[in-house]
Amino acid sequence: MTKTNKPVINATVSPRTQALLGALRTAITLDRLEVPELTAPAVPSNYADVKAGLSRMAERFIDPARAEGKRTGADDVARELGAVLAQAARSGMPLADLPAALDHDSAMVQYRGQQEQYLRSSDAHAACQAEAIQTWLADLLAVLSVREVLGDDVVQDAAAAGNKTMASTALDLVAREKLNTAGAADLPVMAAGRGLMVLLAAGVDPAELVLTDLELLVALAGSEIIPATLPGAGLSAADLSFRAGTSLVKVSPRGAVLYREADVQGGRVVLPHSVLVAVSPDALEQLKGEVGERLARVPHRFQEAAVGNSSLDRSRRVVHGGGLNAFAASIG
Repeated sequence: MTKTNKPVINATVSPRTQALLGALRTAITLDRLEVPELTAPAVPSNYADVKAGLSRMAERFIDPARAEGKRTGADDVARELGAVLAQAARSGMPLADLPAALDHDSAMVQYRGQQEQYLRSSDAHAACQAEAIQTWLADLLAVLSVREVLGDDVVQDAAAAGNKTMASTALDLVAREKLNTAGAADLPVMAAGRGLMVLLAAGVDPAELVLTDLELLVALAGSEIIPATLPGAGLSAADLSFRAGTSLVKVSPRGAVLYREADVQGGRVVLPHSVLVAVSPDALEQLKGEVGERLARVPHRFQEAAVGNSSLDRSRRVVHGGGLNAFAASIG
């Protein structure tokens, strides 16, 4: 499999994330397709002159005046072809290099086809792995959902049950005691039971797991499976997206960017929040710059931002402030 450089991680990797990444690697083979060694065909001598001559010849053949003549007989076509070739030679077209130019065009078609085949295959391989990762992640997200409703002690006790069926049953019993039937039915206790066993095997306390652990987890995993860049190809791999609760992690060949819900004027949208992983220091700075530019254009407040200290709060103070003094204070 293709080897890549060690990524630049722009976040703190907790012991929980590290342990779960190991568990994920055990459950799913995180890899990418081998990058084929392709060599672009060498451009033959006088290639540009030959192609220019062919273009002039094509213009002659599609000339409306020729179409009106309706010269379709074999002799007529032969004479016309000879005349066009003679004119091309007189115009300086190197006819002797025509076969090599046509062979080059054919080789380029094959070369581009091999590039496109790699891109299609590698994208499909990565998408399949991303789907498996998302399915695996869903059980851990279920633990967070159930813990938020039932509490830390409940999920810890359920994890001690020892297997996913008993853990799920324990969660379901507590849910039915604390909630009405409809509320208990909405809790993903079966998935949470599976997730608790994953945490137990990885040595992670379910009461300590936080969403940021899982956000960085999928960023690291996605960076391991995103197809490697094919040198000389005009197209790059398709981005991968992972849902982690209300967060979204988008992984591209350059790195992984975290998106979170933010309040804006008139509602709530998903905005880029931060760069979690990059393939290089240069890519990290480039992605951070793009995130900063996007956020600078939209007054917003992420959930974790202190009240009154976000660009959305500042913009509201400018709009709704009381007089010139308030306006001056709000922009100072």
